[in-house]
This record gives sequence, C-alpha cells and structure tokens, in this order.
Amino acid sequence: MSPKIIAHRGASAYARENTLEAFERAIALGADMVEFDVRRTRDRQLIVYHDPEICRRPIRKLTVAEIRQLDPAVPLLEEVLELCQHRIQLDVELKEMGYEPQLMRLLLRYFDPDRFVVTSFHPFTLKRVKRCFPDTTTGFLFSEVTADVCRSLRWGAKTVRDRIRRMKVDFVAPDWQLLDANVLAQALGDDRPVWVWTVNDEVVMQSLMQDLRIEGIITDRPDVGMQIRNQTPALRGSIAC
Repeated sequence: MSPKIIAHRGASAYARENTLEAFERAIALGADMVEFDVRRTRDRQLIVYHDPEICRRPIRKLTVAEIRQLDPAVPLLEEVLELCQHRIQLDVELKEMGYEPQLMRLLLRYFDPDRFVVTSFHPFTLKRVKRCFPDTTTGFLFSEVTADVCRSLRWGAKTVRDRIRRMKVDFVAPDWQLLDANVLAQALGDDRPVWVWTVNDEVVMQSLMQDLRIEGIITDRPDVGMQIRNQTPALRGSIAC
C-alpha cells in the first residue's frame, strides 16, 4: 500500500498554516489527511494553533475572544471539524497535556475512530488517550531532542525502542531527517508503521515512497506528494535514505 499524503497544518505551502483556508485547500488538492495542532485557552476552549504564544502572550492565559482580537484567523477546533467532516481524515496533534478527554469527546462527536489519529510529543498524553479511548490510533512524534530524552534513565527506558514499546502507540512519527542518522533503526525492533515529517523535497519524497516502512508522509505540499505517489511504481522495499 502506498503511503498516505498528509497535509501539514493544511496545505501550508499555499495558504496560512492552521487556518480554515489551508484546510479547504488541502481538501481541494486531494490530500488523504490534514494535520493540525490543538491547544486550550484560558476559558477552556480548544483552538487550532501551533505556537504556545500569540503576539508574545501565552495561549493558555488568553480567552478565545482575546485571541480573536489579536488574530481573527485562529479557528476553534470545532470549526475545523465541521469543515472536514465527511470530507477528509484527520491527524490531530496535542501540543499539551491535560485535556485529552475533552479533545476526544469533541472528535468523536464529528468523526468515527477510524477517521482520525492522535499524535503528540508527550508520551503520557498518548498513554492517557489509549487508556481511556482504546479504539483510537495513536502516534508518537519525535525529533533529535525527544530521541535523547527517550534514552534517558529518568524515563525508565534506555532506548527509543523501549520507550515506544511501553507507550503502546500504533505508529511512530520521526522527523524525516532522523532516517539519515539511523535513529529509525534504533527506534523500531518490529513492524511498527512509520509516518515522517515534514517532507517537502521532491527527491526525498520519491525515496520515501519506495520504503515499505513508511505509511504516512506529512508535507506542506500535498499536491506534490500526491503527484509523486501516482508516478511511483507499486513495488516498494526497505531502503536507506
């Protein structure tokens, strides 16, 4: 099976990231999924926004009304779900811990469990989602920094592989550049699926399309990913990037 093409924060190469316009553009371009970031405001509303601050003010200390005064384009999560319902699948990244049940209840109001995945850099967030909502597909995001943290003894695991096994996630999602550093081989001792981010280079995309380990490619340019996938032979194998 060819990898899914996942629009990173919407079609963010062509529209402002994490906006309704970017998600609408991703749908129009034919992406398999849209990826976006979720945070919670001071008045306990879930919004779609990447950074922890807006205009140097922490999101968690602002109400939705205050955020909209600073940036009217920031959407509520529910607005994104209404836009995407019955049109495209979701890759939902939790940026913080503590509101997993609220997020899941809202997701399940609009989407069946097989129509979305939940990802995070926070292991305890993923463990809580899996424990309370076992039918949810979860994925662990990691970069070089979090790979180092995974190896630390204070996490109770000496390797990325040990930590991933203990989390019981369904797939892992490393920065694609970690493939060059052979971190993927350290992280996986089984056939766990791999999603990679954020891949915008066409040559890299072509290489990843040939690798059986890769089941998802997260990109700012979903149209390019779809085009390359359509041109890639069906026969795939495991290759070194």
